[in-house]
Amino acid sequence: MTTEFGTGQATGDSGDAAAMDAIREAMADISASEPDFCQIFCSPTYDYDAVLWGARSVVGSDTEIVGCSSSGEFTESGSGDGTVTVGVVSSDSMRFFSSLSTELSADPERCLFEAVHDLPASEDPAVDGYPHRTIINLHDGMAGIGNKVTRLTEQYLDDEETPVVGGSAGDDLQLEQTHVFRNDRVETDAVVLALIAAEDPLPVTVNHGHEPISEAMTVTRAEGSTVYELDGRPAFEAWRDAIREDAMETYDIDVDELEAGSEDLVMLLGRYELGIESEPEADADGLASRIKTFIESKLISTTGYNIRWPGHTTDTEGPLDFAVAVSEGTEVVVTHSNKSDQVYAVRNAANNAVNELRGGSVAGGFVYDCACRAMILGDDFDDAVDTIHSAIDAPFAGFETYGEVCSADEDYTGYHNTSSVILLFPE
Repeated sequence: MTTEFGTGQATGDSGDAAAMDAIREAMADISASEPDFCQIFCSPTYDYDAVLWGARSVVGSDTEIVGCSSSGEFTESGSGDGTVTVGVVSSDSMRFFSSLSTELSADPERCLFEAVHDLPASEDPAVDGYPHRTIINLHDGMAGIGNKVTRLTEQYLDDEETPVVGGSAGDDLQLEQTHVFRNDRVETDAVVLALIAAEDPLPVTVNHGHEPISEAMTVTRAEGSTVYELDGRPAFEAWRDAIREDAMETYDIDVDELEAGSEDLVMLLGRYELGIESEPEADADGLASRIKTFIESKLISTTGYNIRWPGHTTDTEGPLDFAVAVSEGTEVVVTHSNKSDQVYAVRNAANNAVNELRGGSVAGGFVYDCACRAMILGDDFDDAVDTIHSAIDAPFAGFETYGEVCSADEDYTGYHNTSSVILLFPE
């Protein structure tokens, strides 16, 4: 055995029964009696404590378990709603560790410092012989600070070359409360980290499928996740003017007739999102030097825009409301994406990940895919799943996030919306 990967997905009347069924399905694909690592993506339909109990009863006492609540789950076999979905890994070329820290909203610096330093450092004897490190970051999706969570994770790591991947937990779009899991613990307002120490590097990629349709604008007034002004104008007005022609041509929608809370407004906010060119907040937060230098030295390339979803906007005048903070001084463009763009983007992400193996075989992988992409794709979401499967030809498990983490690509900063992040395990 080198590395084996199995996936399972189940529903049931109780969380423990669904988890046990999903784990047993995943374990059928590996030869080890106990996996080394298990990641769980779980609908809020279930009692999370029961899910973890059921999972532990099958995987055994030594498996490292992490996971989170989600807004949709999928494996290589397709997507599901209201499921417990798992991926399990057994490997003699990797070691797995995890940590959990709470009170994320009140003190993100302490929370992330604690979580990072509860993992073995790069010189720790526990990871001797496993020089390539990857961090999975799962955190409360309602905290609204996913960009800061990602930056702090990078900042506190002792090796700035360690990629960080993962996502913001969901709750089936209820937007009420999200949870993360570690072994037998379930917490909200928290972060879970998993360290994968490996003999060989793990491929990590990200792509979003959005292209700019406007000139660059500057956020001239903002507070938290609310942007009040772009170039000194009311933010919604500036966004509406930027999409007016394209929305009429593409969707036959007159943006001047949009009504607050309407289906057309919700749809357009998901298709025409903001792409970030540069973020002054990065310097204020004290990023690791490579990120800081990159942001200061050049604008991010056309393909490297970080996407921000203004989907919390409910009115047709005044501000734009986002799922994560956007700082004053941020340079943005309005972007557009449709169904075919989204499928094409995830195909590129999957192909790029496979290419990083330079001809090596894929054991399996995890996919962190935005709930906004699922809204754009609708009934065609499984087309994206099939596209990933065709590219990697291996099992994978994933969930629909409230934001994605991927710091491995220099064309992007580390936190994303409406993107697909792919982490692969070589055989």
